Amino acid sequence: MFKMKSRRTYHINWFRIVFMAIIGYCLYVLGGQQLELNAVNHETVATKTKLEQLKQTNSGLIEEKERLSTPAYLEKIAREELGMVKPGEVPYISTEGK
Repeated sequence: MFKMKSRRTYHINWFRIVFMAIIGYCLYVLGGQQLELNAVNHETVATKTKLEQLKQTNSGLIEEKERLSTPAYLEKIAREELGMVKPGEVPYISTEGK
């Protein structure tokens, strides 16, 4: 006579849900670690670049220190930057650059 439609019962597969949750969590953790690693690598490159710049500045300062120990260079600096003259000399000041 009348056939009754059977209801399908859905069985929840807990193993699949837990497995997918674990996989999702692992991907989240690995992604976070990769972002952190990239940030550290970027910081390392920036620090190495700054270190090279500071080494160049330091070597320039060491050379300047060595030049400052020579009397001829001291005299040159005193004449050019401080406008000093020897006794009996007449100072010459150029107005072209002003």
